[in-house]
Amino acid sequence: MNRSITPVADWLLGPAGPQRWRVAQSLLALGAYAVLALVLAWQWRLDLISTRAALPLALAALGCGLGFVAVMRSGLNLVLHRRFGIEPSLTLAQSVAGLFGAVWVYLVTGPTRGAALGLMVLVVVFAMFRLGPREALGLAAAALLLLGAASRWLTLTDPFHFPADVEALNLAYTTVVLAGVALLAMRVTQLREQHQQQRTELQQALSRISELATRDELTGLPNRRAILDQLATETARQARKKLPLAIALIDLDHFKRINDAHGHAGGDQVLRGFAHRVESELRGGDVMARWGGEEFLLMLPDTSIEAAQQCLQRLRDRLRASPFDEVAPGLQLTFSAGVTGCLGQGDIDSAIERADQAMYRAKEAGRDRTEAS
Repeated sequence: MNRSITPVADWLLGPAGPQRWRVAQSLLALGAYAVLALVLAWQWRLDLISTRAALPLALAALGCGLGFVAVMRSGLNLVLHRRFGIEPSLTLAQSVAGLFGAVWVYLVTGPTRGAALGLMVLVVVFAMFRLGPREALGLAAAALLLLGAASRWLTLTDPFHFPADVEALNLAYTTVVLAGVALLAMRVTQLREQHQQQRTELQQALSRISELATRDELTGLPNRRAILDQLATETARQARKKLPLAIALIDLDHFKRINDAHGHAGGDQVLRGFAHRVESELRGGDVMARWGGEEFLLMLPDTSIEAAQQCLQRLRDRLRASPFDEVAPGLQLTFSAGVTGCLGQGDIDSAIERADQAMYRAKEAGRDRTEAS
């Protein structure tokens, strides 16, 4: 059943997204106009309204509703939004059209005109969920001005059927209701803004939590958890395309001496500086992560072991050319590395172990070198 309904809904409402919701809202308004046309036909059948009065109003209401549906479905509202900054739901325009329709009903429906006051209030209530407080207040004021003008017209043209005191009472009661609706609109707007602020703060908090969960706070590099996830993704791609993948474990040489000589603050500066220098030398798809302490794991997609060794040598040359003067003048940093190839998702743990063993061989062989496994 859902499969048969979906194509019809897609044709009528368009693709999923905010625009689809706008089209649905316009169709809902069109439905309200259709009900109004039926009520007018009922009044005509009861001889409470003439054809001359009912037919133009019914056609205008249906035409207005269809027009707004066509604007939404064609995307013209988005064009107006991009070019003139008009709110894409066209809430204000639809509300003004609704107010004129309600006043028209009030003018021509005779003894049942009191129902038009309810229509007017409904229009303002509909608008308050999208408009700001100033626009909602302006819309309520416009409704009262239009109603006042319509009442005045009726009392001047037909004072017998439309006594001035009755019209004044209608206007007074409507003023009380619209004032309450306007105050409610201001409260709804305030709640909406608070909700939006809370939503923004929640998104920022979630983003921060995600950042903390996947990033090393000191260096800004991916942490162990993040690099393992990326390794799983990259090895899956590697298996599909049958491309090589190299990983390297890097350990900074004699890092304890740096901490002892320059304090932990100096050691932290070295770690951050190392991360910055290395990242500036890597390709777009390469990823360096902090593995723990002064150890780092480097993932090199589409890279053979030989090319990975060349990459590590370039990193070593960059460090020689860039002493850590920000910590101490002429401070040089070297590293020992172990590099290996990863054969797929099932080989990740073994590959890391092989790289770790190769790294320790590099340290035992005198440091400042790379060993392959």
